[in-house]
Amino acid sequence: MHEGHRKRMYEKLKNNDGLLDHEILEILLFNAVPRKNTNPIAHNLLNTFGSLGGVFNATHRQLVTVDGVGESVAAYLKCIAECNRRISADFAGIAVIKNHSDLKRLAAARLRGKIAEFVEIYCMDKSGKVLRVHSFTNDDLNSVTINTNKITEVLVTDKPYGIAVAHNHLSGSSAPSQNDDKFTAQIQFLCSMNNVVFYDHIVYASDKDIFSYFDQGKLEKIKRELSFNRVLDDKIEKLFGPVK
Repeated sequence: MHEGHRKRMYEKLKNNDGLLDHEILEILLFNAVPRKNTNPIAHNLLNTFGSLGGVFNATHRQLVTVDGVGESVAAYLKCIAECNRRISADFAGIAVIKNHSDLKRLAAARLRGKIAEFVEIYCMDKSGKVLRVHSFTNDDLNSVTINTNKITEVLVTDKPYGIAVAHNHLSGSSAPSQNDDKFTAQIQFLCSMNNVVFYDHIVYASDKDIFSYFDQGKLEKIKRELSFNRVLDDKIEKLFGPVK
C-alpha cells in the first residue's frame, strides 16, 4: 500500500504537480522513515511549527517533541536545514546592498520565520556586495550571546570593507533593548579598531516592524563616542593630562 502511494507522490514531484507543504515534507521523510506512512508526521510537524520555514528552523530538541519524530528523523531534518543554510551562505555574494532599504530587505528575508533569536553579520566589499554571512544562535527564544572574540575573528579573518548586523526579536516589538545598545557599541568599537565600516544594526520583529540604528540616528551618536582614536585620546588625556 505504502509503495503505491509513494510512487504516486514521486510522480507528482517529477511532474511539478502543485505539491502542498505537507506533501513536500512527506516525500522528504520517505528516506528517514522507510516503512511507515509519513503523512501524519508531516502534518504534526506543520501543525507544531506553522510552516516549512518553522520546521527547518526548529532545534533538534524541539523536533523530537513532535509525535512520530524520533532522534533519527530530527537529525535528518536538521541535516537538510544545515544544507540549506550553507547553500544560502554560498549565494550570499549575489546580494548587493545599495542602500539601507536593501539591507532591511536582506535582514527580513533571512530572519523571517525564525523561531529562536539569531544574530547575523553581513560582510561586504566596497561595492556593497555581501561576501559572507555569519549566523549565530543559542536556540533561545529571548536572547543570543556572541563573545566579542568571535566578532573580532570575523573581522580579522574575512577582512571585509564593511559590515552590517541584524538580529530578530520574537517579543513582537523591534524596539532595541539596553543590551542591544551595548552590543551595537561593542561592534562599533571593534570595527573602528579594525578599520571596518559599520553600516547599520537592524532589529527585525516583522516585515512591518524593523528598527534601524542608522535610520534613527543612534548609530551616528555611537560612532562619535566610540571611535578607537577618540577612546584612546580620552584615555591618554586622563592618564597624562591634556596634550598642549
